[in-house]
Amino acid sequence: MKITNPNRRDGVFTVKIAFLDAQGFKMVETRDGVSVPAKETTTYRVRVTTAGVVDRIDRCVVEPRAAAAG
Repeated sequence: MKITNPNRRDGVFTVKIAFLDAQGFKMVETRDGVSVPAKETTTYRVRVTTAGVVDRIDRCVVEPRAAAAG
């Protein structure tokens, strides 16, 4: 996913993502701080730690606005 920092200062933003199965059950939720330079866009990738869980993920829901961390 892409995270854009519209500010004039570098920032760290908290990105929240929920991973749901086919029935809409929230299997996993992540909350990570992502550093984004001023007026730039950064690509954020979620690291997979358990392959079995990935097979059951149907979709993800991303919080549309990342809050400034700190």
